[in-house]
Amino acid sequence: MKPDTIDVKIIEALMEDGRASFRQIARRTSLTTPTVSARIARMTKAGLIMKFVPVLSVDSVNPHVLALVTLKVSSMVAEEVASDLARLREVEDVYMTTGQSITLKVALNSPQGLQSFLNLGVLAKPGVDVTSSQIITAVVKEESAALLPSTMTMNLRCDYCSEKVTRSRPYTVSVASSHYYFCCKTCRKAYLDKYGSRLAKLGAPKTDQPDILKGAV
Repeated sequence: MKPDTIDVKIIEALMEDGRASFRQIARRTSLTTPTVSARIARMTKAGLIMKFVPVLSVDSVNPHVLALVTLKVSSMVAEEVASDLARLREVEDVYMTTGQSITLKVALNSPQGLQSFLNLGVLAKPGVDVTSSQIITAVVKEESAALLPSTMTMNLRCDYCSEKVTRSRPYTVSVASSHYYFCCKTCRKAYLDKYGSRLAKLGAPKTDQPDILKGAV
């Protein structure tokens, strides 16, 4: 399913200030606080928002050297090598690119550390060749690009049958701060029939609240 303009407004507000409360985001986006809460819960459950983390200034942490390393990798070992590299503490980013290549961004203690990194066993495996290594001399911009609804997808699955939810306005059940999503009314009814008494202990279940999902049916 695709995020809509409401989701994008909330994402943009979070990208400006990840510490903002639901109430603050609601004011900035002209939405209600329950709408913001429900949308963030939905985007998190769908995997569009993975986690909230602090972005540290490179200059404020212990000084280190950043480098870009490009590898030519055999297709037979590409995924294995990429996974091994991703587990290394000094590797910040791993990109698999066209032409059977892998590009890494690596944080090192000193320029001399680059050679030590290039001597690691994982880079000496058969089918792995280092084609270039460059030390980054300045970071001009390092942040996520502005996202448009057409470029984003959410892998939301039905809480009853686990099928993908394809509707832009999924069927929902909300209890207290928890939100459940369904691909169809049948699944929502079956879920309530099965778990309704358990949900009632947490609070009164509400379905498809217009003020939360802006007209979901």
